[in-house]
Amino acid sequence: MKKDINKNNFLANWLSGNLTDEEREAFEKSDDYLAYKNILMGVEQLDRPIFDVEQGFQNQKKYNASFKKNKTQNVIKLRTWLYSAAAIVLVVFGLKTLYFQDIVIQTQMAETRVVTLPDYSVVTLNADSFLKYDKDAFMEHRALQLKGEAFFDVQKGSAFTVNTKNGKVTVLGTEFDVYSRDKQLEVHCFEGKVSVANTSNEVILTQGKAVKSNKNKSLSMFDITNLKPDWLHGKSSFNAVPISQLIKELEIQYDIKIKTGNVDVNRLFTGFFVHNNLEAAMRSSFDPMNINYTFEQEKIIALKNK
Repeated sequence: MKKDINKNNFLANWLSGNLTDEEREAFEKSDDYLAYKNILMGVEQLDRPIFDVEQGFQNQKKYNASFKKNKTQNVIKLRTWLYSAAAIVLVVFGLKTLYFQDIVIQTQMAETRVVTLPDYSVVTLNADSFLKYDKDAFMEHRALQLKGEAFFDVQKGSAFTVNTKNGKVTVLGTEFDVYSRDKQLEVHCFEGKVSVANTSNEVILTQGKAVKSNKNKSLSMFDITNLKPDWLHGKSSFNAVPISQLIKELEIQYDIKIKTGNVDVNRLFTGFFVHNNLEAAMRSSFDPMNINYTFEQEKIIALKNK
């Protein structure tokens, strides 16, 4: 059995479950099996070390400069199976470091989800939204990435930053809502103070203030009166937004497909729709705009100007 274990592909076949029944049974009865098993169990308990890439690079440069090729080296010969065991540790630990660093939360169409962050801040994700943060660095930097829409109830402390492709939102401890889809950014401040910045400018929001980006990416402010986002209570509200944005939200909340036909999707819409009744949502969305809607299939709706 010892001879077989020293083969280069034996351990790979064991880890991937490709040994024959005879080989596996023989290996599990050997002394080496316990050693390998204990190594793998130990790896699962390891924490990812904090590695300073820049410092490591400088250290390596110093080492390379002082290294002499003709210097006599003391070589310690290890048993072949220990080389293999060390390789297992490096591979498994490396995979753990590579794949288990970021926490990713994704909601599907017509789904909302409440998430508690490591600092006990609470995030409510709207449908078809994406949230990501570094679990190891979060408590130090309190930063995350958002795509879609989310309501944040942030614990007081150091700066808390929400990064989106359309801009950055920074707070110290407050309640606010961030909407970032396609090229549109909209932020509502329900409590405290919020900084909103994109490539064009930066504004500070206080309670009851909101901001949204326009076509040239400038940020325009407006007032809000509600104490929480309407979508938390099963209703989506809009203030002078293009019909294309209204249609996008209908598709997200109801997991449907809307064909725009000859409708001008750049017309502006102000109003709301509910999340629990598709027929009522279609009426409140398109009747005021003089737009007909037809259910071609259960989840496919066609629009047409009256």
